[in-house]
Amino acid sequence: MNQRFPMKRWTFIDTINLCLFIYVILFVIDFKNHSGLSFIIIAAFLIWVITVISKNIIITKNQKEQNK
Repeated sequence: MNQRFPMKRWTFIDTINLCLFIYVILFVIDFKNHSGLSFIIIAAFLIWVITVISKNIIITKNQKEQNK
């Protein structure tokens, strides 16, 4: 499988997202006063986590196919 831009397991954007996630968990999430916003933020970060995990699964699958 020839890819012009190979996928990476962890990118600079993922590092920024992780830093934002830690900041949000520590200082922004407030279920008492802003529950709707807190759920939206949690949902956005869950989507990010799912994409990182699925990207790693796809990379592993492609590497196994190339090694055969």
